[in-house]
Amino acid sequence: MIPPRGAQGRLGWLAISISTSCFTCTTETVEFIKERFIFVRETAYNAYRRSSYVLVRSFISIPALIVLSLSFCLITFWAIGLSGGFSGFLFYFLAACGTFWAGVK
Repeated sequence: MIPPRGAQGRLGWLAISISTSCFTCTTETVEFIKERFIFVRETAYNAYRRSSYVLVRSFISIPALIVLSLSFCLITFWAIGLSGGFSGFLFYFLAACGTFWAGVK
């Protein structure tokens, strides 16, 4: 694979990678559909609040998102030819984590 040259090639790759990463995280929708009946029943009886459910589901997904983001970044950061050393990689990793987390929620 030839790395994209110039800013336009990298921005195009970035747009495709962000959309792809959001679509790979759509499994959360299927999980919610499976849990919907339990969620509606337990919130109707005030067993817990909606915000508690959302926070717990968000925190549960963090370890998997970190592994997914780290593997994605380790493969793509140098393959694309991005620079910036460790601080550039860390920014790229945090942006990927945020993108994957937004895709899940």
